[in-house]
Amino acid sequence: MRAAAVAPAMVVGLLLSPLFPACSACPPEARALVERPDYATPESAGRSFFAALSCDDAEREYRALGESLKRRYGATFDVYLLGRERLREELGDFVLRNAHRLRPVRREVREDGVVVGYAAGGAERVALLFHRQDYLELRTADGRRIGLPLPAPPGAFLRLEGKDLALELRARDPVFRGLDPDEVVAVVLAGEWKLADVASDGAGDADASEAAPER
Repeated sequence: MRAAAVAPAMVVGLLLSPLFPACSACPPEARALVERPDYATPESAGRSFFAALSCDDAEREYRALGESLKRRYGATFDVYLLGRERLREELGDFVLRNAHRLRPVRREVREDGVVVGYAAGGAERVALLFHRQDYLELRTADGRRIGLPLPAPPGAFLRLEGKDLALELRARDPVFRGLDPDEVVAVVLAGEWKLADVASDGAGDADASEAAPER
């Protein structure tokens, strides 16, 4: 009876195992980035994404994606879980197995964003396109965080009036409906770099004249 109960689980495991190529064990430095991801620059955003890959943390992978990529692979986290394999196939087996070893070696500023090339083993393996996402976040006394994307960097909404710094932002959005201003305990204006696309398969070595040394 016990063997019969275990067998279906073993069969399911065998069927699913080819779908997700084995990643290397999650090292401590990758785990630290998973716990405290850094989206301050394109380079650090990429490393945070690769840390989530190496630790097989789907939720943090999803958080590193920009809005356009979320729409492609699943606009919500639940849908992303179904489409996650397509993104992993696009990245390739080498990137999945060596995600925590990838280091930024070049940066290219383009009209559609910033491309960062990542290398491991002396060669560039993948290039990622990043977009900056600026946002306003209101934090309330009961712990809620109400976010709103901004159409321009935060500085566009700040104005210096003598010695005073004024914030002027006009927003009509249902997310603010029913909000009591007296309950707001913090206002955050910030920007994050998020993964917008896989720019290349990274085949071949990075140009030594343009590439920074691996760190």
